[in-house]
Amino acid sequence: MGLPGGEARDEGSAVAGSVGTTLKPARAHVTGPARQAAAALVDELYNGLGDAVATAVLYFASSSYDLSDLAGPISEAFPDAAVIGCSTAGEFTDRVMGTGGISAVALPYGMLTGAVAALADLSQDPVAGMQAAVRALEESLEVPLRDLDPANHLGLILIDGLSLAEEVVSQVLGDAAPLLDVVGGSAGDDLAFRTTRISVGPHVGERAAALLICQTGVPFQVIKTCSFVSTGRTLRITDVDVAGRTVHTIEGRPAVEAYADALGVPVGGLDAGVWLRHPVGLMIRGEPWIRAPQAVLPNGGITFFAQILPGMQVEVMQATDLIADTRAAVAAARERLGGGSGAVMFNCVLRRVELDRERSGASFLRAFGGLPLAGFHTYGETWLGHVNQTMTGVVFG
Repeated sequence: MGLPGGEARDEGSAVAGSVGTTLKPARAHVTGPARQAAAALVDELYNGLGDAVATAVLYFASSSYDLSDLAGPISEAFPDAAVIGCSTAGEFTDRVMGTGGISAVALPYGMLTGAVAALADLSQDPVAGMQAAVRALEESLEVPLRDLDPANHLGLILIDGLSLAEEVVSQVLGDAAPLLDVVGGSAGDDLAFRTTRISVGPHVGERAAALLICQTGVPFQVIKTCSFVSTGRTLRITDVDVAGRTVHTIEGRPAVEAYADALGVPVGGLDAGVWLRHPVGLMIRGEPWIRAPQAVLPNGGITFFAQILPGMQVEVMQATDLIADTRAAVAAARERLGGGSGAVMFNCVLRRVELDRERSGASFLRAFGGLPLAGFHTYGETWLGHVNQTMTGVVFG
């Protein structure tokens, strides 16, 4: 069943599907006061679309903006599109990377033949909130998400990056649509770690998630790339606060001591540079799924940016070449598609920190090979679960 067109059927959800002439997305990056920035963003997207009509619009705004000042004007400017947005820890297109602005991408009819979005309330009960959002989407679609053809349907998701709910969100979506690719990122607040915001249409929420379900008119390829290889050193997790993402002990020892020993450095030598170069990874079919350390606790525990379960065997990672790995991942996706018309990308803020330290932001953008895209720097990345120090995204053929 195709996705419906027309107006939103209930508050907090939006539906789109209209006719256009091009399969190339429009992207934009703007700065300045909110009112002028929203108007400039809309103008740039409309200019990029030409005669086409947007089926979906995604925008990513610095936390210096009040999302309530953007959500209404942007969604009103695209009445036939499903519009979602979030706050960020940096924004980019294939042309510009920076902080303090707004990036956006408009996906035209033809590339997408329909889109529907819903805003999930994660503030009280994340499971119930996501299930309610799934039901709202299914009512609009008039079909269960699990019955959508994964060959031509795709989910894009934005999640509050301070909610600690990403794993719950992924679990609910896995239960509701086990075969559907759902790709996205966790909203940021420019490394303040106080409040992140999410929007669907004119509606803005904190402790929320925006889920966009798309019917695609062209092939697509999901990207997941992280620039690490295993050192071969394995750590067995023994005592964990799963919900709090805190590892208390590794192999029965204080986590920080076991981790430092595995790296061959003193506990006092565990600085930000070591964290960036040596996170841990859960190895699945030879590929690492990264859990990045966040902080050392006074009792010797380590908090991470993603959950680690008791009994897990994680491996200490070694950083590789972020730029080369990004270039290779994008090129491989385009090769599988026989080309590429555009993309939406979700890049970890820890990767942005590395890019900033190396002053290699321009090289990062060149790694996309001129592919039209927009994205943001996240507090975590989503695809088949929640990971860190990774870039996820989707490339359209």
